[in-house]
Amino acid sequence: MNREEFEKLLNSHLLPIFTGASLGASEDAKPFHKLVAKRNVCTLLIKPSKDADYRVQFLRSQEFLEEEVELIEHFVSEVKTIDPHRTQDHFKDLMALLPRRVIGRLLGGEGQGRSTLEEAIRWFESLASQTYEGKQIVAAFGITGSMSYGPIDISSLSQEDFSKVLSNGFDTIYQCGQDGKIFNITRLSVAYPDSHAPVVRMGAVANWARGNRIALVLNRNGEILVFKNKMLKFAKRRGSWRYYPHESALKQFGRGIKADIKSAIYQSCLDASFARTGGCIAVLTRDGERELRKRKIVHSTDMIVNKESIRTKLLAKAIKKPFQDVDRLLRQELLAIDGAIILDNQGGIITAGAIIKVPEGSISGGRRAAAVNLSKWGIGIKISADGPILGFKKRNEIFSL
Repeated sequence: MNREEFEKLLNSHLLPIFTGASLGASEDAKPFHKLVAKRNVCTLLIKPSKDADYRVQFLRSQEFLEEEVELIEHFVSEVKTIDPHRTQDHFKDLMALLPRRVIGRLLGGEGQGRSTLEEAIRWFESLASQTYEGKQIVAAFGITGSMSYGPIDISSLSQEDFSKVLSNGFDTIYQCGQDGKIFNITRLSVAYPDSHAPVVRMGAVANWARGNRIALVLNRNGEILVFKNKMLKFAKRRGSWRYYPHESALKQFGRGIKADIKSAIYQSCLDASFARTGGCIAVLTRDGERELRKRKIVHSTDMIVNKESIRTKLLAKAIKKPFQDVDRLLRQELLAIDGAIILDNQGGIITAGAIIKVPEGSISGGRRAAAVNLSKWGIGIKISADGPILGFKKRNEIFSL
């Protein structure tokens, strides 16, 4: 595969998995170079095969995790099995299957667990384009480590029409072993685990996916979410699979914000993203808070402490805790208010639903412009109603999900 073909393939099929990543220049490579090598924490070098004489820079503003390196290694290994010249008529179809195979290798291993996970993803991708009695299908499917425990397999169940209404994607779930044999449909206890997942809507499923368990959810928006270790690992949104590098994004907050505040903000961003409400939130440094008041970036009537509007009077009475101690469902609802939430460096809520003064000539949307402007004095985050999450510091993008 020549450089042009490989770069085109990376652009079309790998970049969508890594939101915020881009390709850099290509350079000469030697046989002893790894398929995927780290130049630094934000730059990887990828080549299509061991004997390739070139490699391509893969760049991102945030750190690449070791699991992401492994994911890309699986991607390259799978690409090597597809010859674009010999499979020309079917190349696009084969490449469309690639994310499913890569996810299966990364999370399911090399045994039967991999093929079971791939089959479950295939089924859910098919269900995402279907309806049942005019309604979008929702479902949840869990894979355990058991073997030879169930009476039927996934392929058999997927042919049955009734399977579209069992397991609701929230608190009931199909359970099968890694051999693909389904042995139960069970109700899950509702819980909000302290994990990096959109748990307000899918907390019970995320909580179930602990240890070696893997869970899939198909939601009303036709999105497929994959959970492991109580965390969201992948999601298929707007037709593309994405990996969620939680720890990498959290590191971008910096050391000046307490861990519990960072975690609360990050998790609530995930909740708002998958609830499709959108939002804007910022946490300011101590100096940043002073500048906010000095420059009157927020109108005095929007400051909760002043209790001048109906909204600020209600919030002052109802929310007396720092953001990180507020219930996650309520935090999500606060983010859904049109306008921005601004926190001080201890997590205290300065305002919620505030209109932010932005520089004249701002050409981006209101939430992005507000997040970018607030990032001059701390961290600003924009959650799109379509799902993407962008973090900014000193007006520069520092992470993307």
